[in-house]
Amino acid sequence: MSARGPRYEAQQKGEKFYMPEKPCKRGHLVARITSTGTCLECRRVKEKERYHANAEATKLRTKNKYKKNADKLRQKRREMYAANPDAEREVAKLRSREWRKQNPHHRNALKRKYVADKGARTPKWADLRSIVEFYKNCPDGFHVDHVLPLRGKYVSGFHTVENLQYLPAIENLRKNNRYTPK
Repeated sequence: MSARGPRYEAQQKGEKFYMPEKPCKRGHLVARITSTGTCLECRRVKEKERYHANAEATKLRTKNKYKKNADKLRQKRREMYAANPDAEREVAKLRSREWRKQNPHHRNALKRKYVADKGARTPKWADLRSIVEFYKNCPDGFHVDHVLPLRGKYVSGFHTVENLQYLPAIENLRKNNRYTPK
């Protein structure tokens, strides 16, 4: 009795995917779905074409599906994060890392704009050595924060030692570019 092939073997083992011996009809040599024999790359291309052909309808369908199941989805998310409190932060990190990989030019432009704005907000009379020292002496787990943000919506401060403070990292990330008077 001869072997029936990788798909049959994967079905017998109960696996979702298998690696074929030959490429698909479009020339892709990637994993396939065991139940249908569909090439994953062909499936990805078809889904992308289908989305772009009906982008507005797809977005509307997704939005309606979320609205209909919003409570269930929120509850599921709460349970997941209760089981693993760091999951939300990890997901955000992965999403951010992926965005940075896919958008290097945009990220670089944002960084250049921040550096230029910081330079524009540094007055000539600022003591640059003390600013550098302030940054060097920042304790672990803290960020150097501008009390009055350099690019605030309603108020902007200077890049001087008097406008710097140490904030716990999480507090600084929450604060963003906002200033709340005390």
